[in-house]
Amino acid sequence: MSRLPFAGVAALSLMMSVSAPSLGWTQSPSVPAAIENPSPASPPKIAAGRAGFDVKLLEPVNGIDYRTYGHITYAMFLDPDGDHQAIFKTFGTDKAAYEAAGAIFVERMKQDQTFAMVEMFGAYFAENAQGTYAALGRDVAQSVLNQAPLREAEPMPEEKFREIQVYYSRKSSVAGTALAQQDEVLKPYHITFNDFNIIGAWFSRRLALQTTDLQMPQGRTQASAEDMPTERPEWGGLWRFTWNTLQRSDTEMKVVEATRDICVKSDMTADTLPLMPKPAGVKCVLVDKIHFYDSGIQMNAQCDHGGIGTSWGLFLQPENDGESFSGQISYNEVYEGDSDMPQPTTDVRVKRIGECK
Repeated sequence: MSRLPFAGVAALSLMMSVSAPSLGWTQSPSVPAAIENPSPASPPKIAAGRAGFDVKLLEPVNGIDYRTYGHITYAMFLDPDGDHQAIFKTFGTDKAAYEAAGAIFVERMKQDQTFAMVEMFGAYFAENAQGTYAALGRDVAQSVLNQAPLREAEPMPEEKFREIQVYYSRKSSVAGTALAQQDEVLKPYHITFNDFNIIGAWFSRRLALQTTDLQMPQGRTQASAEDMPTERPEWGGLWRFTWNTLQRSDTEMKVVEATRDICVKSDMTADTLPLMPKPAGVKCVLVDKIHFYDSGIQMNAQCDHGGIGTSWGLFLQPENDGESFSGQISYNEVYEGDSDMPQPTTDVRVKRIGECK
């Protein structure tokens, strides 16, 4: 049976739950919309508003609706070695029904070219969050599903979380992939791997909302034509990306600066943007074409490498009227039938150095 491994589920759900929502949101943040079990007759706002989405994909399977499937999967991720039969009983199902539903839901995710199914799964996964930062998970869920702003206050200064990400990126690769081993990595910061994922999803969702100039709790109460961000296609050109990476040798590890020059132009798609490695035969899809806005730049893509799925995102804020930018690149690999770990975002600096050749 093809289903997502627990670590892969965490990575996928938290990556996809931050994808950019529609620019047409107008609901007041003071009246939160309830999260309901989805069905073809009652799809969440993200599905109802996504052009080309087939609501038939939301049909329950074996009595398990898509929301419940996400909740069960999160419960199993949180307790990988626990009593899963008790989890199934809590949700009124059994292992056979859950696994059969999982096989069909995963296949539907692959079939859905709008990626709304993947984003919804991430939201339902986050909605059932447990632990100290559970409220942030529910906040991400309502924001994605209802295409609404976040409501919770930031759990810590964003700079502090970036520090934790850098530390985690150095330590996690040699710690082992078991949940307890990942928890051990984050002990110095008094958070668990589950906490780390939830906090990261919340900050990423906030950045996505800011980049698309959507309403935030401290912002405006209605979106209008006058408030729409201004496109700046002239910012496209030859960009020099600069970031820090860890260089390993037989005797030492050290942080070095890396650079790469990439032609980035307005309306590029994942097929024409050479941002991430894409061997021959790999199929990639962008959630949208690239647009340069005075409020920021966001790019998302999902790629199928045949047994390996990758997702990446670029979130940039302009500086010096588009002559330079700063932000983050996120990248993740999801292996079918194997475990993976989410790759933390990388801070990146960009400078426009000329026209594309």
